[in-house]
Amino acid sequence: MNDLQKNSIKILCRQYYDYQNQRLAMDGRMGTKKNLEKKKGIPERDDELLEILFVQREDLISREEEIMCGVRDVKTKKLIKKGLKHLVREYPIWKEFLKDIKGCGETMAAVIISEIDIHKADTVSKIWQFAGLNPGMVRGKKFKGKGDNKKIIVSDEMVRGDKKTAGFLCPYNQFLKAKMCGVLGAGFLKAESPYREYYDNMKHRLISADWGMESKNPTDPKRPKAGHQHKAANRYMVKMFIKDLYVAWRTLEGLPVREPYQEEYLGKKHTV
Repeated sequence: MNDLQKNSIKILCRQYYDYQNQRLAMDGRMGTKKNLEKKKGIPERDDELLEILFVQREDLISREEEIMCGVRDVKTKKLIKKGLKHLVREYPIWKEFLKDIKGCGETMAAVIISEIDIHKADTVSKIWQFAGLNPGMVRGKKFKGKGDNKKIIVSDEMVRGDKKTAGFLCPYNQFLKAKMCGVLGAGFLKAESPYREYYDNMKHRLISADWGMESKNPTDPKRPKAGHQHKAANRYMVKMFIKDLYVAWRTLEGLPVREPYQEEYLGKKHTV
């Protein structure tokens, strides 16, 4: 995969999520789900402005479809299959690994392919850090200088690798973290992926140890720590997927593969 192809996938992927976010925001304001269920897409009230918004919503849905599947031919009004799905399916990592992962579709694969540089990630820990899944301390980065002389420097001050710290640049890729934990993690759970076993085992351990702090907005009043336990188990499940992705991808590219630090140096093994 050359830089131009990767950049094309990245642009299309980000644009797809931009349109999706606009549509979801519009749905929330309009109560679209309720209206669609009642009158199959017809506005609940005879409101001209609401009808205009419904037309705009359909346009956003059409744009999402065009990005994923291809552009529309003006004459035939049919989709030309050269969209994001078509591009993703050309890559070895999709053919040899991602297409067989239950809960990971072409859109999520596009995020992975465009955001992660497997040639730079010589250890799985670097991907965990880049994806915001490293709770350890890292050296903080700051901006120095002004105008054309402004540049990023690495300071001697330590910050959390998975959280934002005031005065420092975010130490991870926010877009990638949101999609890996929010989209891929949820996909694994909904699809009953084999990776769910990592989630179930970790959550059981956390519940047994009564792990976590009191939640401000508990999902279950009888178990106020359930939200924290779910997120922690979800992160662990995604990290285990990334470990397998790292091995498969580096192997396909003919690059050396190293064991995670805790396995190579501490003798720990993560198995289901």
